[in-house]
Amino acid sequence: MLQAMKRIQVIGPKAELGRAVDLLYEAGTIHLENASELIPKDEISLASIRQDEADEVAGILGTISAIFSTLPVIADDPVIQAGLRTTLESRTHTELIARARTIIRTLETTTRELAAKKTELTLSIATLNRYAKVLDIIHPLEKELPALEGFEVTILLIQEEHRDVLELIKKELDTITGNRFEMIATSVDADTLAAIMVFPKKYSGEIHTFIYSVNVNEVRLPKDYAGRPFYEMYAMIEENRLRSQEEISRIDAELLALSNTWYQELVVIKRQLEIIHGELGAYRNFGVSEYTFVIMGWIPKNYLKRTRNMLKDAFVDRVIVNELPVTEKDLENAPVCYDNPSWVKPFEFIMQLVALPRYREVDPSPILAIFFPLFFGLMVGDIGYGLVILAFALVIRHRYQAIAFAKNLANILIISSIPTIIFGYLFGEFFGDIGETMGWLQPVHILGITWNRVDAMIPMLILAITIGVIHVFLGLFIGIRNAIITKKRKHLYEKTGMLMMITAIIIIVAMLAKAVPAFAMYPAIVLIIVALPLILMGAGVFGTIEVMSTVGNILSYSRLMAIGMASVILAMVANRLSGAFAFAIIGIIVALLLHALNVGLAMFSPSIHAIRLHLVEFFSKFYEGGGMPYKPFKREVP
Repeated sequence: MLQAMKRIQVIGPKAELGRAVDLLYEAGTIHLENASELIPKDEISLASIRQDEADEVAGILGTISAIFSTLPVIADDPVIQAGLRTTLESRTHTELIARARTIIRTLETTTRELAAKKTELTLSIATLNRYAKVLDIIHPLEKELPALEGFEVTILLIQEEHRDVLELIKKELDTITGNRFEMIATSVDADTLAAIMVFPKKYSGEIHTFIYSVNVNEVRLPKDYAGRPFYEMYAMIEENRLRSQEEISRIDAELLALSNTWYQELVVIKRQLEIIHGELGAYRNFGVSEYTFVIMGWIPKNYLKRTRNMLKDAFVDRVIVNELPVTEKDLENAPVCYDNPSWVKPFEFIMQLVALPRYREVDPSPILAIFFPLFFGLMVGDIGYGLVILAFALVIRHRYQAIAFAKNLANILIISSIPTIIFGYLFGEFFGDIGETMGWLQPVHILGITWNRVDAMIPMLILAITIGVIHVFLGLFIGIRNAIITKKRKHLYEKTGMLMMITAIIIIVAMLAKAVPAFAMYPAIVLIIVALPLILMGAGVFGTIEVMSTVGNILSYSRLMAIGMASVILAMVANRLSGAFAFAIIGIIVALLLHALNVGLAMFSPSIHAIRLHLVEFFSKFYEGGGMPYKPFKREVP
């Protein structure tokens, strides 16, 4: 469910603004709105404040981040950082900003120049390595090349798929030089060709212009390499590479020395400035007049009394909290904050796949928390698999408690394993039919049906479709509720008409199956006559198409039977194979592997299909989404 939100206005003397903001920042309960924009100018003229300070701090944080990108990362020292934090927290904002600027003046230019030089050297080494790689390929061809004096050597890299461009280049070089050139091509790797061209230097400009025009990657050797034998080129490449690596090592050492000196303090200053920036950034939402400040926002109803008492204790009656009346338009913009019990919270993780619900919509998280495990258990439906999934989820939750994704996923599997075990008992399944074969358990007999999934395919299909009807009808009822609350008449017509039309179709199908008397046709016809105009008024002609889509949505729940059937058959195949080999150990290994595969599929496939049934078949009947997340003005925990 969603927390009830209250819109409030905090008013006090301008001189108390700073202290009031600090208290609200520590409390972390108010979702701020821009007071200077919301309060009419003719009521009180308010101005935003401290935006320049926020921009200044943002600029400093950007510079510090740039410095960090150049410094080597070293381990945080909690002891040193705690001492620095104590010292810096005692300083005013102005003093902290001044200290940050002092460090920036010391480091910014030096680190930027060193980083630029290192980048230049790194690119130089990459280029030299490229030269060496090409020379390694063409070195065996050295004897085939003519004397290089007075000639220029140019190397081209061409994608194998564009090999045909070599012929074009040869023809053009023949035209330019009068056939006074040599070209030898060889493969650099599976995807690249290297072509070495030798031609008189006097044609250099014209040839390079042509190469540029055909967009070929040219590895052009520096002038110092021109006219030299290959062994001299190798020597020069190696010499330049070593010189660059030595220079990079010197730069790294210098950057490391700077990091050892300044890293810990920079980390602490950056965190403190981020806190200040978060607080200053909110100041644009505060309004001040000549004597008064005004803060407006939304607060969860549960926090209102606590926040009001906190301000009263600090200011007595100098700062007051007014609860504002809200209009329907205000509620459309109210922030959304989940307030679900612990067993529902893991399913809020699945809700992240869609936009937040609007404030006055029904939060589907509790419904998801009920039906998702039900669908999962119905599809897996095996005591053995349920126990394995439970054990796996408990291990994951224990080992990865700090990772929200893993913890939520594990909690969902833990909850879903319970109905898996219950349905496994009803179906008489323990790792497939092992339990039934060993005489440990039997499928339960209910409503004249023995719920063995292999033998009861038709009852299982009817059960799945019935669950689909209940789930989709629940979605339509919620859609009607939302339409009434938000006063959207067309949506009300559409959802009501759809509910009546689907009910009529179900009655007709039941009558044809002789499950209800023939006179049921008359109320079905009445429902259709009433429903059709409602659908047309609510959704137009496309609404009639949506009727068939909804029928398809209901039939889609047959996957609850189909996925479960596939799982139990694979389990039975694994059990049969265990005794199909001459050596029992081989059969046991094969069976264990198949059961392991089935358990893996049982955790993945039913989860995906259960999510799909909610997001597509169920949510499409009522869910709009697009709510604003509740973002309280508070100190962010690092």
